[in-house]
Amino acid sequence: MSSSYRSRIQEFKVALSEEKIDLKTLRELCFSGIPFEGGIRALCWKILLNYLPLDQSLWDSFLKKQRELYAQFLREMIIQPGIAKANLGLSREDVTLEDHPLNPNPDSRWNTYFKDNEVLLQIDKDVRRLYPDMAFFQRATEYPCHLILDPQNEYETLRRRVEQTTLKAQTVDRNRSGVTNQEQNIKPQYFTFRWLTLLLSQEFLLPDVIRIWDTLFSDQDRFDFLILVCCAMLILIREQLLAGDFTVNMRLLQDYPISDVHTILTKAKELQDGS
Repeated sequence: MSSSYRSRIQEFKVALSEEKIDLKTLRELCFSGIPFEGGIRALCWKILLNYLPLDQSLWDSFLKKQRELYAQFLREMIIQPGIAKANLGLSREDVTLEDHPLNPNPDSRWNTYFKDNEVLLQIDKDVRRLYPDMAFFQRATEYPCHLILDPQNEYETLRRRVEQTTLKAQTVDRNRSGVTNQEQNIKPQYFTFRWLTLLLSQEFLLPDVIRIWDTLFSDQDRFDFLILVCCAMLILIREQLLAGDFTVNMRLLQDYPISDVHTILTKAKELQDGS
């Protein structure tokens, strides 16, 4: 570990040791990349994404409240209405008399349940697609709800519903060949949809993706900066795009050739400063 890197780690430790975090200073530090040692990156991301307040004295109580809210969300939004396990101290609530799965009433709990289920399945699909080669995105979180993860439970939970769908981690489409139309009519949605919705996670190796996210999360207008990063990616291969035909260009755009994310971020910063 170089002395300059140790010095940078120390800068982060000083910034994170303040009773009240100076968000401007932290953003400036994080913009150029966050060290992974000692959980610094995880803590910085929590602050930058507003998961933790700036007042460090509130962190313990805030985290406890957040986890309680998460557990409550799982019970209310994911677990099927009207079902509970007696051995967990929960009583079964019979809702079938006034409410049932075929109830067309917009206020029906079942109606809300089915709509929520559609959103949750889409989230599950997006998470699996985020980086299908990495087991990290296919496993449980550190603070799971045991009602969902317990394979012996009697709940019709999101876990079981997902298992019954055709979406499996190993069957997620990883084909990067894209559109095969031979006309030179490259539309942004052919490649930018994946770039933007997955925050470039399929265009680079995971360490490089995390480095890009350090900068995105630290920028106050992070999603505007994401567009600048995408523009920088196009500018850096401009000559190749102008020289190539449709097939060659689609291959370039869907299997991006530049792996040096520092170069891309530098160009994006130039675009931001020049705007």
